[in-house]
Amino acid sequence: MSTRLVAAAALLSAGFGTAAASARSASPPPSPTSPAATAPAVPPIDTHHAWPAARPTVSRSAPDPRESHAIAQLHVLPPPETGFVPAPPTGPLAPVGIALQNHGIYLRALAVDEFAGNVSGGVRRGTGNSIATPFGADLDFNRMIGLPGAVLHISFNRSGGTSLAQAYTGNTVSFQTRYKTYQNLRLSALAWDQSLLHGAVEISGGRVSALTYFNASTLYCTFQNNAICFNPAALPIQNRSLSFFPYGTWGGRVKVNPSKRVYIQAGAFEANTSLIPTDGFDWNTHGGTGVQTAVELGIHSPSQLAPHAYNLRFGAYRNSSPVNDPYYNSRGLPKPTHNGTALIHPEGQDGWYAMGDGVLTRLGADRRRNITVFGGVIQAVPDYTLFKLQALAGLVITGPFASRPLDTFGIVGTYLQLGRNERDYLQAMRRAAQGTSRVTKGEGIFEINYGAKVMRGVTISPNIQYVLQPDNVLKPSQRSASHNILAFGFRASIELGAVAGLPVWH
Repeated sequence: MSTRLVAAAALLSAGFGTAAASARSASPPPSPTSPAATAPAVPPIDTHHAWPAARPTVSRSAPDPRESHAIAQLHVLPPPETGFVPAPPTGPLAPVGIALQNHGIYLRALAVDEFAGNVSGGVRRGTGNSIATPFGADLDFNRMIGLPGAVLHISFNRSGGTSLAQAYTGNTVSFQTRYKTYQNLRLSALAWDQSLLHGAVEISGGRVSALTYFNASTLYCTFQNNAICFNPAALPIQNRSLSFFPYGTWGGRVKVNPSKRVYIQAGAFEANTSLIPTDGFDWNTHGGTGVQTAVELGIHSPSQLAPHAYNLRFGAYRNSSPVNDPYYNSRGLPKPTHNGTALIHPEGQDGWYAMGDGVLTRLGADRRRNITVFGGVIQAVPDYTLFKLQALAGLVITGPFASRPLDTFGIVGTYLQLGRNERDYLQAMRRAAQGTSRVTKGEGIFEINYGAKVMRGVTISPNIQYVLQPDNVLKPSQRSASHNILAFGFRASIELGAVAGLPVWH
């Protein structure tokens, strides 16, 4: 056992160094992030998740498992350890990759460039370009030292660049999912997964993000707008109700799979926004303000190969951290006119969601080609959060042409409703700036895109985004409402492990 562990450590050092060097030297494409999938219809363009949390049953209606780690079927009952046969790596470093895989070492390295520019609307016209390079390793301790069902996940992330929304248009939801306010190299996740009873029970914990586990699907990151990818994000992320990648805190979750049709999971995570600007190695809890909790019930097809495979998710969440009211001060008077410190709501915030997706039809004999629809609703309970409600619906066609079975065509629309107190605050700020236009109750965000698989591990995705009645959350003193925003975007994603031939955990 010790000999195998020493050999595995040596291979990890060599292989991980190669992947990291590749990530550092890779030039981003020219400008113009696991628990992942519940829908087999969508090939992974990229994933925000730190890792696929459980050894999955891989759907044959999805692309070849060697294409990406993102196609893990989180909500499908995993097979026994003895039934798992990983696909052999292919590429120039395949011999090294096979040796690493034989010792239970899997590497991840992704480079994503996202460009967006508006031709009309918003505060003013401009462009933004952001780059992210998440990378990490997954260590299968069953192969390394004979400990069944145990996997250690290590993830890092480096983000850089500019945001179209922050710098120019003034609306709060970004056109570029990969843009991060704090642009440093950070430890994004360090977590232990333990599968028990042949996958019937899964326990995960460590330095993790709540949204890595809850309401997760690769469908969402077919799109570039942050209202959809990573999760339908406007509510849980903008409201700071659940932590999100790459900002991990102490926490974990337990998932139980009583059958091939049903799962239930629950998790608890530290709420500590003071750690967001750090490099992820500050593990103290001094800045903790509460606890984030979530539960989710999933109902899905027993086989993701079914002609009309489906996945349903019903969940609820709570953050016990006190929330500052956007409109009222501590005396119960409007802040924009009476100043003072914000009214604090000690009860925190909570909400619920109901989401789902299903295959409408398969396109011919190639089961990778199909049409999937998805949608749902997320709602915050209190009125003092930034956003109160989000509803969305979309469609993704995988393999729109028989000659290109891994390409995708996607269209999605979402409605975001501002919280009542946030809306009152924005209206008061507009009046103070001598503006007279009305602050609208909500906004609509739409995206249409095409994802072209250029080669193994490389995808490019041009897109068009449109924002109807955009908010002015980032520019609250603007005198008038922004005009509707028309923006063009472009995403290039390179999964370095797939290109090089290094093993990726599935």
